[in-house]
Amino acid sequence: MGRWTLGPALVLTASIFVSITGVPAEAAARPDPVAALKRKLNGHGGVRETAVFRSVLGPKKVRLTGRAKTVFEFGGGGIVASDLRFSSSLGDSRSIAFLYRVYNWEPEHPDYLPAGKSWIVSKKKNDLFISCGQIRLSDPAVLRHVLATTTAKHPAGVYDGTRTTLYEGSTTIGALYKLDPSVWVDNVNKPTGQHASYRKLPVKWRLWLGSDQLVRRCQTRYDEPDSPWSVEDRHVVITDERYSGWHDPIDVKPPPAELVATRDELVFSDDD
Repeated sequence: MGRWTLGPALVLTASIFVSITGVPAEAAARPDPVAALKRKLNGHGGVRETAVFRSVLGPKKVRLTGRAKTVFEFGGGGIVASDLRFSSSLGDSRSIAFLYRVYNWEPEHPDYLPAGKSWIVSKKKNDLFISCGQIRLSDPAVLRHVLATTTAKHPAGVYDGTRTTLYEGSTTIGALYKLDPSVWVDNVNKPTGQHASYRKLPVKWRLWLGSDQLVRRCQTRYDEPDSPWSVEDRHVVITDERYSGWHDPIDVKPPPAELVATRDELVFSDDD
């Protein structure tokens, strides 16, 4: 006595699950954030992102802050459209991007825009992705790497209506660059050649994953070099992003055609 046994129905259910999937039931149920992301990117929904960017510059600790709200639409294994609204002390901007065209909002209606137009459209191929600081979260390979560097994990708060688990860790610019060649340092230089020393720069990260294994919040801290000649003098770049609406239908629309000008319609003076 004192031994637990499975009833016939439970044994049969487990056996059927193994024969259909080829893996034990307990292994198939193991949380997999990468698989959850892939399922979403192959769907027809999207996600909403609210972000705060902070930089602390120089010995006087000058602080700069920017805020963004972005809507991403998924399809075919990736992101097919985005609608970004950004604001900072330098002003506001908005950009609506699709795979082969992008619309930029010109809030001050500059003289080079035709009367009645407030958007400029450019036809070009775009690389659309979700990033949290230097981490491309919408790339399954990058997400897999980041989670593999986890050093701590514990229950956390509720975001987007779901209880989350907080994962924390640290990676490097070099490791991220191997997976994502779009990683640049100080927005100018790749971590190669004379800037190869940038590869050792750490990127600290925190991810809050919901019960569905989708990211609900991300924070990164990255000490970026102040100059291309030294990795010792740095300024701090902190990103804090929250994600919601993973399960909502999302359909990004272009601006009204009557408000959009092509580049051929722009009029520049000789002084421009």
